Amino acid sequence: MVSQYPVYVRLVFIWLGLAVVPSWLLLTGQQVFPWIDLSGWLASLLYALTSTGTAPYAILTVVVFWAFSFKFMNKLHWQKMVLATLFGLTISFVLNHGLKSYFEEPRPNFTWLSQQANSPINLSTFYQQEDKQRSANVELALQQYRSESDPQQLNTNPPLNVSNSLQHHWVHEVGFAFPSGHTIFAITLTLIASYYLLLSGATSLNIMVFLWGLSMGTSRMLLGMHWPQDVFASTCLAAIISVLSVVVIEKVWGRFKLTKYAK
Repeated sequence: MVSQYPVYVRLVFIWLGLAVVPSWLLLTGQQVFPWIDLSGWLASLLYALTSTGTAPYAILTVVVFWAFSFKFMNKLHWQKMVLATLFGLTISFVLNHGLKSYFEEPRPNFTWLSQQANSPINLSTFYQQEDKQRSANVELALQQYRSESDPQQLNTNPPLNVSNSLQHHWVHEVGFAFPSGHTIFAITLTLIASYYLLLSGATSLNIMVFLWGLSMGTSRMLLGMHWPQDVFASTCLAAIISVLSVVVIEKVWGRFKLTKYAK
């Protein structure tokens, strides 16, 4: 068991670690897409990672984490963590959908495709279409630029290799960019879990969760799904959601305990 004061300090450093990549990219004005070969092993690893935050697999991610962490945590802290993550992830889901509709920011990959020669994607009309039509236009653009000898090679400027699975992901992920739902999901889970893992002294598991959360936002930028500002803002929103969730669950738990003893 660990006292709460050092836990709060560690949580601040954990959040700073989660925010360092997008904040550095924002400060330097850099965009990481398209930096890497999106048909290689690294892209496959990043796509597998990002899939852990994609519905319905995100639900499985949470359940597996709950089951795995049960062995390493104080059972009272584990119960509170489960309730806090349920509360926080529900808020993050609702907030993500509301903000996307409000800001209507185009994704980096579609912006890039729209800038190619004779592109069938026009951003001024693209997001006015239904999702089905957007997907059809993305598929049309990919077909237009695919090499006849290698369907993973796009004859664009600059040329880019994109795996079949990632092209499929592009075709089906046609919503707005801001904020990053994957990042809010991962960082909210990471921060809430970190609080209770640190209280339980489960440092090794906490490090694993931290690395997963850090990698999620980075993968979304490298795969062309989000801008650095999306990931940074989502990391900030997730921190607010996480604090709120822990405070609410702790207060509710305390009142329930007092009521129980009063009876």
